[in-house]
Amino acid sequence: MSLFILAIVPWILVLLTVGYFLPFIKNKVAARFLAWLLILLTTILSIVLTYYAPELIRMLVIVSMQLIAMKLIVMVESYTGKPGLNFFQWLCFAGGWFGMRPALFETLPSKPRDKVDYFIITGLSRIVVGFGLLFISKYIQRNYSSLYFLHVICMLVGMSFILHFGILNLSTAAWRVLGIDVRELFKAPYKSKSLREFWGKRWNMAFSEMTALSVYKPLKTKTGVTVATLASFLLSGLLHEIAISFPVRSGFGLPFLYFVIHGSLMFAEGKIGFVKKITEHKVLSHIWVFFWLMAPITLLFHTQFVLKVIEPLRNILLSVFF
Repeated sequence: MSLFILAIVPWILVLLTVGYFLPFIKNKVAARFLAWLLILLTTILSIVLTYYAPELIRMLVIVSMQLIAMKLIVMVESYTGKPGLNFFQWLCFAGGWFGMRPALFETLPSKPRDKVDYFIITGLSRIVVGFGLLFISKYIQRNYSSLYFLHVICMLVGMSFILHFGILNLSTAAWRVLGIDVRELFKAPYKSKSLREFWGKRWNMAFSEMTALSVYKPLKTKTGVTVATLASFLLSGLLHEIAISFPVRSGFGLPFLYFVIHGSLMFAEGKIGFVKKITEHKVLSHIWVFFWLMAPITLLFHTQFVLKVIEPLRNILLSVFF
């Protein structure tokens, strides 16, 4: 374990150092090439160095390193010739915030923003709900083992409440205290009336911001909106593949297939008449979104990932806090 840590920490320091200086390169093509090369090397390194580590540790290391690495391409696409952030601001953005809009950190530090109390209360309340769902999943698993899908859904939703709607809202509050105008990264996804709205405007704005900057905008003028959108979605599928299948060395292709399905459905929402009518209906639109999110969910969170990452994480959280 200590050996791979000794290798990973210096590489993270390399990413943080190089990531700041990449925008100084005036040749955008060269800067992009170097950024994507470092992202590829980071992916390979994180997978190889954690090969013998427990699956949960592998997932955490791979995801963390991938998150930092993707900040490099975001910086390259946001600035040319000179970064808009000083080194301290860059470090805070790269290592302290899940979002992908570096320009927000140009004001660090400054006067506190409003709605800090709102994000604290929202974050804490969502964490309480999340732990409640984890308890329910544990109870169902022990007493009604045949209801596997139900206990998995409770567990996944509980984890999402704790991380996406809990911890990230507390992080939002902390940065707003320091004057950074960050907002929630998960914006009432239950209100979505189409998959396009869900993925593009409500669920995981960090991913949306990243794919928009790194793939969609560079490709849009050259290939058109449709190809750029599908390419962005395929990148999301690939990154989820790395984060979900590689840590457990199983289920390869399933998370990617989930995003292929959703990319195709998003295309259908804009091109097929009866599908457009569904997304315009007050009730059917929500049913459409919920069905396609949940029906293929076992592709995204396949069995081995649930057994080797999600369940151990749930058990650790419950044992530590209760």
